Order: sequence, then C-alpha cells, then structure tokens
Amino acid sequence: MDFRCPVCRVDLGRNRLTQAVVTRMEIDCFHCKRTIRLNVHRSETIVVLLNFASIVVLGALSYWFQSRGLVLVTLGAAMVGALSLPLLGQTYLRNWPRYMFPAPADKP
Repeated sequence: MDFRCPVCRVDLGRNRLTQAVVTRMEIDCFHCKRTIRLNVHRSETIVVLLNFASIVVLGALSYWFQSRGLVLVTLGAAMVGALSLPLLGQTYLRNWPRYMFPAPADKP
C-alpha cells in the first residue's frame, strides 16, 4: 500500500504501529498537520467480514458439538484472517493509496 500523505507526500508507513493500536478513520499528518482520512478498499472489508463470519460460525459449531477439533479449526481461521490483511496489502493492494482527503461535511 501507498502510505504517503496525499497533501505533503511524506511517508506515513513508519507510524503504522501506533495507528494499529488505536485505529481511527481520520488522523492528522505529523508533517503538515492536515487531517487525512483512512482509505479502506472494498476487498479489505469483504475479507474482514468473511473472516469474522467464519470465526463466529465455527465457534458456534465447536460449542454446539463440544469438539476440540473444531476449536482448533476456529483458531486456525482466526490466524488465517490475521495473516490475510497484510498479505492482501502487499499483493493486490500494492498501489492503493492508504490515505485520502476527508470528504466535506454536509452543512445545511
């Protein structure tokens, strides 16, 4: 992914750890102090929703059947989901801009 600020083009990739701890949709660029918005791709949303749904279904099935094997499969699905987003960002979303200008607020 392209982690540069859309205003000043400074690389914000080195601050990913602090942004991963507290995720916000709008952040301020540390260099130009302008507000920028997180640009989430549709495929990221789909991957997260599918992963969450599979974990919930597998967790419910493992509880229903009292199966330790299904618990391990559920944990495996959680690990695959945790690995899938960085892998998606490095392959398919290689040139996707991570940040964009915020949309103007609707004023009556």
